[in-house]
Amino acid sequence: MTESDDAAAVLPHFNVVHGTDGRFHWELINPHGTPAARSMEDFSTADEAVANAEYARQLIHRAPIER
Repeated sequence: MTESDDAAAVLPHFNVVHGTDGRFHWELINPHGTPAARSMEDFSTADEAVANAEYARQLIHRAPIER
C-alpha cells in the first residue's frame, strides 16, 4: 500500500441506509469504501437497523472460520 492508498482507505464500518421505500437497512463498508455485506431484511426505523447492525457485529466478532 502506498501513502496515497492509505489516505484513500476508510475504516470498515456499518452504514445505515434510508431506502427509497422509506425503510432502512445496514451495509458493512470495507476499507475501499464499498459495501461488503448487507442486512438480510429491511427495518421500519433507523434505530431498528442500528440494533440489528450491532447484533450482526457481535455475531461476526465471535464467528470462527471453518474450512
